[in-house]
Amino acid sequence: MAAHWWTGYPWRMIQTNLREIDMLDIDAEEYVRQLQSFDANVVLINTGGIIASYPTQVEDHFQSPFLLGDSLRQIMEACRSAGIRVIARTDFSKVRQSVYEKHPDWAYRTKTGEIVNYNGDVHVCLCGGYQQRKAFEIIREITETLPIDGLFINMGGFQVRDYSYRYHGICHCENCRREFSDRFGLSLPAEENMADPVFRKYKLFQSQITGEYRERLEKTIHGINPEIVIDNIDFTRMESNTEYKRPLPFWQYSASSNTRALRGLTKRMVSSNTSVDFIGFFYRHVAVNAAEQELRLWQDLANFGGLDYYLIGRLDNHEDRTAFESVRRVFSFAREHEKDYLQVASVAQALLVRGYRWDVVPEERGWIRALTEAHIPFDEVHVSAVRPEDTLDKYRAVILPETLCVSDWFAEKLDDYAARGGTVIASGLTGRYDGNYDIPGKYPLSCMGVKKIRSVRDDMVSAMLHVEPSDLSLFPSYDNDRVLYFGDTFVFADYEEEAKGFLRLIPPHPFGPPERCYYQQITDIAGVHIHPYGQGRGVMIPWNPGLLYYRDGYDNTFRFMRDLLVHGAGLSTLEDRPFTPMVEVTFGREREGSHTLVQLVNGTGHFGTSYLPPVPVRGICLRVPCPEKPLSLTSQTTGQDIPFVWENGTVRFSVNVDHFFEGVMIRHGR
Repeated sequence: MAAHWWTGYPWRMIQTNLREIDMLDIDAEEYVRQLQSFDANVVLINTGGIIASYPTQVEDHFQSPFLLGDSLRQIMEACRSAGIRVIARTDFSKVRQSVYEKHPDWAYRTKTGEIVNYNGDVHVCLCGGYQQRKAFEIIREITETLPIDGLFINMGGFQVRDYSYRYHGICHCENCRREFSDRFGLSLPAEENMADPVFRKYKLFQSQITGEYRERLEKTIHGINPEIVIDNIDFTRMESNTEYKRPLPFWQYSASSNTRALRGLTKRMVSSNTSVDFIGFFYRHVAVNAAEQELRLWQDLANFGGLDYYLIGRLDNHEDRTAFESVRRVFSFAREHEKDYLQVASVAQALLVRGYRWDVVPEERGWIRALTEAHIPFDEVHVSAVRPEDTLDKYRAVILPETLCVSDWFAEKLDDYAARGGTVIASGLTGRYDGNYDIPGKYPLSCMGVKKIRSVRDDMVSAMLHVEPSDLSLFPSYDNDRVLYFGDTFVFADYEEEAKGFLRLIPPHPFGPPERCYYQQITDIAGVHIHPYGQGRGVMIPWNPGLLYYRDGYDNTFRFMRDLLVHGAGLSTLEDRPFTPMVEVTFGREREGSHTLVQLVNGTGHFGTSYLPPVPVRGICLRVPCPEKPLSLTSQTTGQDIPFVWENGTVRFSVNVDHFFEGVMIRHGR
């Protein structure tokens, strides 16, 4: 099968999210010149949907009244002539009020039958006629009449909030009522509540509708032109963004985590995680710190994804250009070294399973922090992206950070992986629901040795775990610290006899006044169970260490997680000697074995709620698996050779990270 244009393409994309007024005086040649100044080779440009940025012939496709500058066709042709691929941005989540008034049955409806009208744009439903029929007419017109290389659909799926983040609830339009009743024989649930079995069926309904929609999209677009790249089919995209008054803490590993999750197990699609230039919906014209944007882009690159930068308006008329120099610096490096990254795949010991695409929950974030800051290389995957044919055998451990939904076939896959020698780590309420969002009759993962979940308590504040002398073989970091806190929640369960318990539960006890702050009981209830299973094991943590470490960041939690990963799962750190956890290290190998890349990203500039230029970190001593003696080690930033020692399949060397990034090219004799 012939490769598509995007296969192995060195992806450097800029999204200019054009406003209507940007088309008044847009100049195609200047537009291209600006993109070239950033070394961009892909552009994402507003085309159709809510507003058509070109002369449309599709009825009820609202055409912009501001099309007085160079035409969209001229802009696209100029981009393609300059070697810049063009992806058309569309958005079918809303229509102008005048269109709604002609087709009120297209609208999203609240439980009381109200529409959502935001500045004259009315929300429409995925089950309605606009998205199910009219959108395909618009897509066909765009793909058949404009010179595009790809298509991106913004805000797909079932939207329940407006741009002010007001929550309106699930859609209750007649189309949703009919479809849900036809499929499940039920009325729509009144609210989003996972305790409601009807809502859990609604979650399955959403998955079915979006899956069918995506299949129709692919069939339609690739039927017209198989060389049109489609988001969520051929390339996949997420955002590293901020928002005004978003709850703290800030997620400093957003770009790294998103890029890993987009790559998944096999990098089936191009991975494109964008750095959003602006503060958020409320302040789209004001940029976040340049250092934050540069950190995100280095994280994208270091985790072997594409580069992606997103701003409102045009590059030439953008009012806050404080990040431009930083963005250009990373894009320029990626262009100069693009051959280094072609066909490079991550080399990781662990796989972290994420439950959701757009919402990295606190439990997951804490495990991502712990793995990153312990310098243990790992991959991530969305649970919905795992396929039956995928293999897990290259990983020493698979981590389920309170992965709530575990399908029967995925549970069997994990059990088989453990039986063949792998370690499966699960925390909290992992496996609470099956693949159909039903509550399973028994705990789904046999490798965990859980016979029965007896209860879940959320009132465990002040309770702790006691480190016994016999626990120090697994948790050696607690030789001077014999208690751990674990927060409010604890899962009480019965375990198989073979499961060995570690750490003992100290029940809740008085915490005031100070004179009465002491405990008098240490129970036999364990805070961790390790269950031998075939040649491997399951590790059950009946609480949420990830949530604690993400939220609080205490060493008391980090040492537990690091010890468990190293001594319980047999994972290895890339440290030859300990160095700051604020430098992220990744490494990957070219598929034919010609070279290995070690990538270091300096996060020392993350200070409280600010992102600042990082301080230099020198004398980082690494040890990296390397089956054969390298020909050379070279700095990607300076081009200088790096001294190294190779023995017993490991290369050891020292490196400095003077700014945001350093890369080490390890050349092999192939």
